[in-house]
Amino acid sequence: MFKKGLPILLASMLVASPAFAAKHDGAKHVQKSQLVVKKEEAKKKQELAKQKKEEAKKKQELAKKKKEQQMLKNKLAELNKKLSKIEERVNEVTIALETFSTTKEQPTEQPAQPQSEQTTEETTQVVNEQDSATVTTTEQSPVVQSDEDDEAEKQEELDQWFGKLIAASNQLKAVKNEIRALEKKVSKNDVNVQALKEKVKALEEKVQQNKKKLLELL
Repeated sequence: MFKKGLPILLASMLVASPAFAAKHDGAKHVQKSQLVVKKEEAKKKQELAKQKKEEAKKKQELAKKKKEQQMLKNKLAELNKKLSKIEERVNEVTIALETFSTTKEQPTEQPAQPQSEQTTEETTQVVNEQDSATVTTTEQSPVVQSDEDDEAEKQEELDQWFGKLIAASNQLKAVKNEIRALEKKVSKNDVNVQALKEKVKALEEKVQQNKKKLLELL
């Protein structure tokens, strides 16, 4: 019986000994330390993966921003080109109207005839008094017809300019709509967008001035 109880007694004494307890606690501490290290390594890996993900996201956002900036640059160039063409057409009409107005205001001067020629014409008119009505009517017909043709030609020319102004006005409206759409993508206070809006406003005022001038000439 003593032999059977000896191993149990020795084991209990070994467990109770300070050396064994210290060794056992040391083993637990090592396991705990290893577990903490593994957790920290796993945490670092997660943080590293998260950091890489954020960096990739930033790169995508940067690429997207660059793409939007390039798109904005191209759109601004396109709208400026459209406005330049509209401005050329409006200026063309402005110059034409100024020329037409100046020509209309200048009186048509009849060339002065020498006194001898006037006397001869007056004598001829008296001698041929009976036939003068017929001759005058015959001679005046082409003149009247010519005046009517000139008026019709001038009217047609004014109509063409009016049509060009209407077309320019419609094109300006289209550009304004494109600017509004652009403002939704960028800040309304963007310097380039504001410059476009000011240019459109100036051209609209010029178109209105030309329309008013045309109405005066019609």
